Amino acid sequence: MLTALAVAALVCGGYATEQVIFKDVAIIGGGASGSYAAVRIREDFGKSVALIEKKDRLVRTPSHCSVIARLAASSLVGLTCIFAQGGHVDSFVDPETNTPLDFGVKSFIDEGNATGFFDRLGIKRKHGANIRLNTTYVDFSTGKVLGFTPPPMAAQMDALKKYLEIVEPWEHLIQPGYFDFPDRDAIPHDFLIPFGEFVTAHGLEEAVPFIYQVTGLGLGNITNELTLFVLQTFTVAMTRSVLGLQDAFIPESGRNQDVYDAVAGLLGSDVFYSSTVFDALRTRHGVKLAIKNTDSGHVTVIKAKRLLIAIEPTAENTGPFHLDAEERETFSKFRYTRRYAGIIKSDMLAVNASYFNLPPNAAPKNYLSYPEVPYDARIDYMGTGKYFRVNVIGDKDLEPDSAKELVRRDIQTLMDAGVVRAGEGAEAEVDWADFSDHGPMYAHVSGQEVEAGFIQNLYGLQGRLSTWWTGAAWSVHYQTALWKFDDILIPKLLSGL
Repeated sequence: MLTALAVAALVCGGYATEQVIFKDVAIIGGGASGSYAAVRIREDFGKSVALIEKKDRLVRTPSHCSVIARLAASSLVGLTCIFAQGGHVDSFVDPETNTPLDFGVKSFIDEGNATGFFDRLGIKRKHGANIRLNTTYVDFSTGKVLGFTPPPMAAQMDALKKYLEIVEPWEHLIQPGYFDFPDRDAIPHDFLIPFGEFVTAHGLEEAVPFIYQVTGLGLGNITNELTLFVLQTFTVAMTRSVLGLQDAFIPESGRNQDVYDAVAGLLGSDVFYSSTVFDALRTRHGVKLAIKNTDSGHVTVIKAKRLLIAIEPTAENTGPFHLDAEERETFSKFRYTRRYAGIIKSDMLAVNASYFNLPPNAAPKNYLSYPEVPYDARIDYMGTGKYFRVNVIGDKDLEPDSAKELVRRDIQTLMDAGVVRAGEGAEAEVDWADFSDHGPMYAHVSGQEVEAGFIQNLYGLQGRLSTWWTGAAWSVHYQTALWKFDDILIPKLLSGL
């Protein structure tokens, strides 16, 4: 609850505010969900917006990727990792060759209004291409090369077809959101069992290496997680895309950040960059937000009729909004993993190589064995220069410096074991070309909470105190599904305005 001082400050202008502005909708977070919602609300519904983003540009760091379609002709061995999360577009440009290198989102599944949104922004599209790599499976904790053999690609595709047959009838229950999620007695049994148990029961083991490497590794060891939440990482639409049944594309430039640069250009001064909310008053009749520019110290009070929060509902993120008891209780049940993505520049790592981290018991053909967090999932050549992409998965408490140190330590282990060429006694030094903190991700809860009505309770918070919620915790971790979720939510949010 707001203190009396805070209420007085917001209502009476007790902050050293330099301006007060009035908007129909204030939106928190310039990721995939928030940026798309701002465009739709302003351009298609004619409502005024203020988009508040803590970074200095949209999307760069705040929601899985879409996969590149038609992979059936390729071998899993040698494919570059094609996973990425949510709205986390990470685009690096090689200063020597001007080549764009995306190390977050890799492509966009053609779902909902995806092509229409690209067209509106003037972004031409093309199909992406995979980089064929030579994969070495290694236990990063010891540097031991493993004799792991993934299933033949034909077997993986057959397993994915079977996976699709099983999960596609459930798609409407969970994607693009949980709007039609069933009550306790009607929840599919498979949703509430560990994914390893699910794939064993249905004979899907040969699909798991593909599911894990494409998107599942963001959850950690997916075999231990509820099937429900694995289905939210490797989705039905993603499965169709892999099997060539649903299209996917990228910007013609090859730089995914172009989409959100175009959004920024369209929205103009309606975006408040480098800004955070430090206090709020939410009522049934509207909201007041005090925001501060972290560069200039400039304070603005925004008075809005509706509030749309498009960031993960962690305690840290939601603190300034003074949640009520039910909101706090609901959000406190979420558990998260944390992901970091980066590009390193290295003379030691082999061009066209992928170093894939697996536990020793994965060899030779244990398709249900994966590392436990925190871990450095894999190191992949990016197809140009001496650049390699890394993906680090941790629990919610893994800090950026610890993630970087984990990568350095793993490379040192690979050097000491002779997997990576280096002189005797050489010390690993990591040259980071770019690094991105994707923050807490993959919000999930226990099966007991799902059975007890967690999802219904979560969705019951929509509209409370003029506040609506969007993002991956309410939907799935890839961009075009988040846009589709927004398309359903926005009319509800604007009702009565």
